[in-house]
Amino acid sequence: MDKEQLFDHSFWVGLANKLPDLANDPEGTDHLVERYIAQYLPAHLRSQNKADFDRVWLAFWHYLVAPRTSRKPFGLSSSTADLLIAELQAALSQPG
Repeated sequence: MDKEQLFDHSFWVGLANKLPDLANDPEGTDHLVERYIAQYLPAHLRSQNKADFDRVWLAFWHYLVAPRTSRKPFGLSSSTADLLIAELQAALSQPG
């Protein structure tokens, strides 16, 4: 994956929309992707070792499963959050 694609909003929306819980929730999906690109993806890129990388994924997982609020228009089950993280990890591991 090249640097341009890393921060391509539509690329990450496409991945998130593979999950049934997000496919019919454009507001929640957009919010999730914006947060991932702005906060968690840069943290991944700054990670220096596996412990840092794992810490970012764990923080993101907790964000995903937190209940829906007026400021966070989605909430995922733990299994759906696991599936989404697996999709994101696979995308980040693609050469490019």
